[in-house]
Amino acid sequence: MEPFFWKLSYDTGLKQIDRDHRMILELANALYTAMHSGAGRAAVLRSCQQIVAFTEEHFSREEQYMKVSGYHRAEEHKQEHARLKEEARGLLLRLELDSPDSSTGLYQVLRELFIEHIPECDKPFGEYYLARSHQARQG
Repeated sequence: MEPFFWKLSYDTGLKQIDRDHRMILELANALYTAMHSGAGRAAVLRSCQQIVAFTEEHFSREEQYMKVSGYHRAEEHKQEHARLKEEARGLLLRLELDSPDSSTGLYQVLRELFIEHIPECDKPFGEYYLARSHQARQG
């Protein structure tokens, strides 16, 4: 397990979405620090709670962008968000019930978010959204 670093390949071109992704990355790195600094269970739990709460806000915001733009893959994308949320919530619940390996599991969900979800789902949506915005300005 290692800290996350922002890569240009994570940029979607949508400022708010990219700001959210950077915040999730910062929160993930705070979790990494809490896990490896001996900060204690309470600090790790608090960090996990912040990640889950902010990620859920982000998914809602992103889904609103999809709705407004009429994104043709919105339902599929929303289902992927639901899967990630369910997995993260389950891990958080286990951590709250004192399962120490759950923070590592949550970190792996975040890894999946950055390695798979953003490049494969969010980036194509960003391209779609920007193209639609450009067409609207041209029309």
